[in-house]
Amino acid sequence: MMFFASRVPCAACGASVERERADSHVCEPGRRLEFQVLAMGSKIAAFDDDLRAYLASSEGRFERWLAERDVRRSA
Repeated sequence: MMFFASRVPCAACGASVERERADSHVCEPGRRLEFQVLAMGSKIAAFDDDLRAYLASSEGRFERWLAERDVRRSA
């Protein structure tokens, strides 16, 4: 015997939705944003380390130098 849940999670916002009404479900913007941020948790956590590593690379040092030069020129 196979069990079918009466509710399913929305793939876009994670809300528990009645299976029969899944096609008409409309995500709440705040809930959808929170769900997306949670899904990207590991990428967000790694951002500082990734940025630090990029800025330490030759390409990153050049980009930083170029940005500093542009700021000095516009000041």
